[in-house]
Amino acid sequence: MDNEKLYSSKKYLLTLLGIKENFLYPNFSQKYKEKNIPKKNGGIRKIKPPQFNLKKLQKVVLEKILRIHPQLPCVYGLSKDRNITSNAKLHRKNFDNQLVVLDIENFFPSITKKQIVQVFKKIGFNKENSLILAKICTVDDCLPQGAPTSPYLASLVCIKLDKEIYQYCKKHNFEYTRYFDDISVSGKNILPKHIKDIENAIRKHGFTCNAEKKNFYDTGKDKIINGVLITENGLSVTSSYKKEIEDIYNALINSRTIENKRSFSGKFGFYLHINRKEAVAFLEGMKKGITSLAYNHD
Repeated sequence: MDNEKLYSSKKYLLTLLGIKENFLYPNFSQKYKEKNIPKKNGGIRKIKPPQFNLKKLQKVVLEKILRIHPQLPCVYGLSKDRNITSNAKLHRKNFDNQLVVLDIENFFPSITKKQIVQVFKKIGFNKENSLILAKICTVDDCLPQGAPTSPYLASLVCIKLDKEIYQYCKKHNFEYTRYFDDISVSGKNILPKHIKDIENAIRKHGFTCNAEKKNFYDTGKDKIINGVLITENGLSVTSSYKKEIEDIYNALINSRTIENKRSFSGKFGFYLHINRKEAVAFLEGMKKGITSLAYNHD
């Protein structure tokens, strides 16, 4: 790939993307449809996925343009080796640590088209090509949740934020990770002042903390990160999540609809990913009608 031409030539960029210029003319808001999907670890998430052709184009941008730019080691969720499980394992390595989990409110919609234009300019694109790429990757002047490019672009926007909090945590011997909109900090002697300093850094970079989703876990206590239960014995899922799986399994037994199959597959698949051995034993227990497994972690 000739980066110099790609960064400065509109024609070269459109050829790489496999589109003609007239593809860029319509209002892209019509190429998205808002929908609600169940979160793997419980609850409902509102997303705005793009239509097939636009999603296909965004995947080209992701693979041929964005992925060549490495992410910071503290960023999780964008690769197989830094996933939801490895994030939890990092913070579990010393179970006696304290842990604070913060949530960035409206993470993707808080990131503007202007910020995405600046990301592409910093990569090296001229203004015209940066505007083209920003239009492909944004809708209604912000980053859509549900587009394949959004997580990677959000992390490029957050580089300064991640560096600032990482350096702050390193100074205090804390571990810092960010999994999309969830920030986790673990270590010994995490004081209210430390939490306030981190929240101030988040606000300084244009984001808002969700006070209702802030959680602090003391030393030696079970902890939860992104729906993953961290115990002294290892990783698992919460008791309420197990109960959801059980309810869905019973619904599936009574009615083997496609919706029930998908629901069970998604829920149980998350459990398998977190702790396969325990999940298999749990499934066997349900098959045998054992529904009194301990639900004591919420």
